[in-house]
Amino acid sequence: MRALWLVRPNLTSRPGGDTTQILRTQEALHQLGAEVTLGSDSKPDYAGYDVVHLFHLDRVWENMRWVRQTQEQGLPCVLSPIYWPTQEYDRLGRRGLQGALSRQLGSMPYAGLRAYQHALLSTWHQKEFRLLHPRVLHFEACARTILNSVQRVLPNSLSEQFQIEHQFDCETTFTVIPNAADLSTFRPQHEQCDRNANKVISVGRIEPRKNQLSLIRALSGTPIQLSIVGQPSRFGHRYARQCYREAGPNVTFHHWQSSASLARHYRQARVHACTSWYETPGLASLEAASSGCHVVATDRGATREYFGDHVDYCSPEDPRSIRSAVEKALVRESSHELRDTIAEFMTWQQAAEKTLDAYKSVIQ
Repeated sequence: MRALWLVRPNLTSRPGGDTTQILRTQEALHQLGAEVTLGSDSKPDYAGYDVVHLFHLDRVWENMRWVRQTQEQGLPCVLSPIYWPTQEYDRLGRRGLQGALSRQLGSMPYAGLRAYQHALLSTWHQKEFRLLHPRVLHFEACARTILNSVQRVLPNSLSEQFQIEHQFDCETTFTVIPNAADLSTFRPQHEQCDRNANKVISVGRIEPRKNQLSLIRALSGTPIQLSIVGQPSRFGHRYARQCYREAGPNVTFHHWQSSASLARHYRQARVHACTSWYETPGLASLEAASSGCHVVATDRGATREYFGDHVDYCSPEDPRSIRSAVEKALVRESSHELRDTIAEFMTWQQAAEKTLDAYKSVIQ
């Protein structure tokens, strides 16, 4: 089995949760005997591949072209959408000029404008002028075309599947591939590891969607120690500067860490807090739970499907809700149930096995 994965060009230079998902699944597929090649060329060489795998439904300026090419080559194609509707975030959480535009235009027209903005940047960097096509302004139509053109869509949850089916009214086949944690890296050092009982960690790119500013405000003036691990997103530098300005003496910042270093951060904290506007479900929360942290999760997105009653939930728009959830998590009784559930159902090997099964189903 040879698979060509077409990914965003800055997958490793600007890492995010998708970087972990892609690289860990690739590694696990290699262990199963599948050959996976990553690429981001505007016109890749498809010779010798059995299947093409695309990522990110919202990257329509790239995926529209690649879908058309795979059809011309007669190759089966699957898509990992990594998608959640942004209407609430656009209305309440998006900031600055982009926030004003999303509220003025509406979420779907704004998504088209944002896609065109990214197409402009890609055209500039790649000198590939075919990316700059006015059709990407029609985001909803492009997304529906992509969904109906691939042979299978691989969401990370049933919740994500339902959102896509409802929003785009598509006729395609879905296979849920759960997100996962690397249990060999993210695990408690020992049952009584040296945790700071008053320390909270929050891992993720610093950007409005991840909502670190609300977390900082929620814990302002408390003795709770907050460690924020991550770097500003591509367009998040102004937001990051505001986070730095408002952070009190109880807040420290750390740049993006290697997996081994990140695991040490998790093992030193009592709680991991992910207060995003939505998550599908948030790899950092899975890694933190596997490392023995209690978890505060946003109540938006696919989090409840993954975490059930094993975590404390918060509303991202309400600092009081965030603070209450953190305080509950700090005194929550320790339990292995969530960690055991992740170990049983959410490993990269299992994700790779289900991905390989999906490949076989579209090749037959």
